[in-house]
Amino acid sequence: MKIVRAFFIVVLVFVILVPYTTAKPGDYEYKIVHYVALGDSIAGGYGLDDVQEESYVGRVAAALEDRYGAVRLENFGENGLRSDELLEILEDEDNEQHASYMEAIQEADLITLSIGSNDLLQYLSRDVDLQNLKKNGDRLFTEACRKFSENIPGILDVISRNAPNAQLFVNNIYNPCNDISFGISEEAAENLEQMAEQYIQKINRGFETKRVQSVFNPKKKTGKNPQRYTLVDVKGAFENSDEKLINMMISWRSIDPHPNREGHRVIAELIIPQIDLNK
Repeated sequence: MKIVRAFFIVVLVFVILVPYTTAKPGDYEYKIVHYVALGDSIAGGYGLDDVQEESYVGRVAAALEDRYGAVRLENFGENGLRSDELLEILEDEDNEQHASYMEAIQEADLITLSIGSNDLLQYLSRDVDLQNLKKNGDRLFTEACRKFSENIPGILDVISRNAPNAQLFVNNIYNPCNDISFGISEEAAENLEQMAEQYIQKINRGFETKRVQSVFNPKKKTGKNPQRYTLVDVKGAFENSDEKLINMMISWRSIDPHPNREGHRVIAELIIPQIDLNK
């Protein structure tokens, strides 16, 4: 009995004297890796038969599990989400989604973001006014690109402030008109591709403005582990591939510009080799 009492005394002293520690993001020997996917229907895996297995988000999560042992995935991918809507969710405390988004971001070790496509695609919906689009299309798309360039620094700033130790991957916008099929002539397809390209280039420049760079490279750095921000060149990878990577179908007032299974694989292969969550 004396031995037993002595054992419990030692344990009690140890508990009292040894300070209590909590795991922080990056301390993977103590905690599950928390992966948060933000963005639109591309992040959500729209059109795939098995989102968990085939989407780039699911593939990244599987790679994290293989590498670190356990993963908690929260996928906020939302069909049709625009940059202004995402910014409103992140900034407006009265928004019903705000709390869940912020809690996830603050706990995240890895964040991926797909946003911007719907800023342009909103003008190509099923009920689009074709005459108005023909007359005012350039103004509408140019204004959408300008607004995106204002929204994206705000989105990234919220993420940076609330997840300063997380690794962040942001996908740029590919041109879905590079691979068109169904009910459209070759000449029309070429014209559509060229028209789309000029606005996609404009919107992609929004990811690399001085305002965006200032979020991650402020003049006065604090801390030894500043946020790591990587712009993922999905556009370049899709253009340089010989594979069909997009479910690009155009018919009468119907459009599906989402990546297919192989497109998601390509996106995942751009991200996975660059993941480094160890401090």
